[in-house]
Amino acid sequence: MSYYNDKFAASSSTLTVEPRSSPVRRLPSLPADRRISRPLPTPKVPRALVCKQCQANITSNNVLLPVSRIPPDSRPTFRGFSGKASLFTETYNVKLAKPGVQLMATGAHTMSEITCGSCHIYLGWKILKAHEASERWKEGYFLLELEHLFAKNDDVAPLSLRPRSRLSYGSTGSE
Repeated sequence: MSYYNDKFAASSSTLTVEPRSSPVRRLPSLPADRRISRPLPTPKVPRALVCKQCQANITSNNVLLPVSRIPPDSRPTFRGFSGKASLFTETYNVKLAKPGVQLMATGAHTMSEITCGSCHIYLGWKILKAHEASERWKEGYFLLELEHLFAKNDDVAPLSLRPRSRLSYGSTGSE
């Protein structure tokens, strides 16, 4: 078997491309009226809490951890690095950082820092693992600092239609 190509050696130093026998296949183009990357409409979130900096929906007061899920021997008040905080079961439009172990007042926790998905401002932590047996009930919840959030004017569930509660746990002060 020879690796020497007689045609290439005999030709000039420029490379010529022979025409293909089959036509080039191309993907169909998109219609001009359809944009590929358009922002999806933000669904209406009742009792929404939004980022103070960019007003992106972060969570809702409806997904605040109920007091009934907090053990009786634990305090229902939470503190973050910048003040009052609350535990939530869901968040939207956020990014989670790489998990790390933090030593908190209640013991060691493995947590991921939560930042806003739009403006990347710090919002709180997701508690992935509690190393103290008495704190395991917090695992999987989001600890959001209320200093970085505010309650958006609610056109989904007007104030007159909201259920009244005697507890003001986790209130942002705008209700």
